[in-house]
Amino acid sequence: MADKKLKKTKDRHSFHVWVIGFVRHTIVPVLKKRHGVVKEEKLSLPDGPCVVIFNHTTDLDVVWIQDAFETQMYCIASEHIARAAFTGKLISFFFEPILLKKGMGGSSVVMEMFRHLKKGYHILMAPEGMRCGNGLTGEMVPATAAVLKRLKCNVVTVRVHGGYFTTPRWGKGVRKGRITIEKVAQYSTAQIAELSTEEFHKKICGDIAVDAYADNETARIAYKGRKLAENIELQTGLCPNCRKMNTIHSKGNEFGCECGMKGRMDEYGMISGEKLPFTTVTEWDQWVDEYLKEQAADWAGSDEIILSNGGMILTEILTGHKQKTVDRGELVLTGRSVRIGGTEIPLESLSECTVFGYGKLLLSVTDRKYYEVDGAKYPGVIYHKIITLLTKQQAKGEETP
Repeated sequence: MADKKLKKTKDRHSFHVWVIGFVRHTIVPVLKKRHGVVKEEKLSLPDGPCVVIFNHTTDLDVVWIQDAFETQMYCIASEHIARAAFTGKLISFFFEPILLKKGMGGSSVVMEMFRHLKKGYHILMAPEGMRCGNGLTGEMVPATAAVLKRLKCNVVTVRVHGGYFTTPRWGKGVRKGRITIEKVAQYSTAQIAELSTEEFHKKICGDIAVDAYADNETARIAYKGRKLAENIELQTGLCPNCRKMNTIHSKGNEFGCECGMKGRMDEYGMISGEKLPFTTVTEWDQWVDEYLKEQAADWAGSDEIILSNGGMILTEILTGHKQKTVDRGELVLTGRSVRIGGTEIPLESLSECTVFGYGKLLLSVTDRKYYEVDGAKYPGVIYHKIITLLTKQQAKGEETP
C-alpha cells in the first residue's frame, strides 16, 4: 500500500514537471512578450532541494522565475486561488501549489514545505505576504528566517526588477516595459546554520530589496500604457492637499481630488500636478503612513467613523476552500470595530488583518473565524494600515499599568 502511494506521488510530480515544461514552451513566450520579460541568462539552482525566495511584484512572478531557472518548483500561494471555482481547480490540478491562508497561522504550510523538501522538490515563496504596492519591497514575515533554518535546506534569493511598473498591485492593465530576473545569493544548509535567525533575516531582506524608482532612475525604461494612474487611490487613498480619504478619483493617466488637487503619471511612473507635493507613489504612500500614525492615537477607542465604503460583502472562509456570505452593506471602520452591514467585529477580537489582490481585506478573528471583505472598489490597503495602527495602539494601552 505504501509503495502504491509513493508511486502515485512520484507520478504526480512527473506530471507537474511535464506541465511546467509544456507551459514554458507554449504559453510563457506569449506572456513574456506581453509583459516585456527579458531572459538574460539561464540561472542555476544548487544540488538538492531548496527554497527560492523572491520579492513579490506581479501575479506572474512565479512564472518568470520558473522560466529563468528552467526548473519545476512548487509555489506557496494564497488560499483564495483555490476558491475560484473553475480557475482554482485548474491551478490545483496542474500545479498543486502549497496553499496558505493569509492572516492565519502557517504551521500546516511549514509541514507541507518539509514534506516537499524531503522528497527532493524545490519550493518558491514570496516572504512579503503581499504584492508590492508602492515601489518598495515590503516587510518580510518575521518568522520566515526561523522557518527556513528549521527546514535545513538550501536557500536561493532572487530579485524581480521592473515588475512593479509593469503591473502595480493597485493598477489596471499591463504596462509594456521590461522585467528581468536576478539571482542574488545562494545559501547552503551549513552557511545558514552558522547564522543567527536575526542575521539570516537581514541577509534575505537585503537580498530581495528592490526600490523600483531608484532602479529605473538609472535604467530609464518607459512603461507604456493608457491607464497608468487608474486606481492609484486604492494605494494612496489620502489627499495630501485636503487631508480627506475617499475623495480621490482616477481615469487613464490622470487623477484628482474634489478639493482641486490634480495629477498625472508618466511612462516612468513619476507623478506630477497641481497641489501635489510628491513625484513618486513611494513618497506619497510613506506620507500617508506618517499621517495615519499621527491620527491613530486620537482614533483609538473612539466610536467616530474613520472611513466607510458602501456595497460591501462579508464572506466567511470555511474549511475545504468553501465560503459563505455572512452579510452585505456598508463597510464602516471606527476606533473600536469593523462593521459590514449588521455584523460588527471588535478590533480587540482580531488576531490578524492583511490584504490581497487590489487590496481586499482579510480578517482573522480570535475565535478562529476567517473573513474576506469584497464588493465594490474600495481602498482596502488604507483600511489595513489604519486597523494595524489601531490594534497596536490597543496593545500598547493594555501593556500600560
